Amino acid sequence: MEKKILVVDDNRLSREINCSTLESAGYKTIMASDGNEGLALLKAGKIDLIILDLIMPGLDGFGFLSVCKADPLSKDIPVIVITGRDSPEEVKMVKDLGASECLVKHRMPPVVFLKSVKTALGG
Repeated sequence: MEKKILVVDDNRLSREINCSTLESAGYKTIMASDGNEGLALLKAGKIDLIILDLIMPGLDGFGFLSVCKADPLSKDIPVIVITGRDSPEEVKMVKDLGASECLVKHRMPPVVFLKSVKTALGG
């Protein structure tokens, strides 16, 4: 069965690159441009994994992660956070909120990204 991945990122180019990388590896993707849209899509269908940007207008990645992990219907869905900042405090914060992994954008070649996705999906 095809795994469905929700990509939540306000940056259109980042969103499209991540979706393209995932789709070329055989995953089905759904895109959201902010946290509120992401939550609506999360509630609308079966999602196997969430790729989440942290810094977004409106509901940011921290808020999205808090809501997602507090909801019994989505608390067990793995979340990979992607951030542009290389901050140990930020990494600790998102892990404490329940993220499976935190990747830094400028240190994330496609092979590393896909390996993290496969691991998060239990493969």
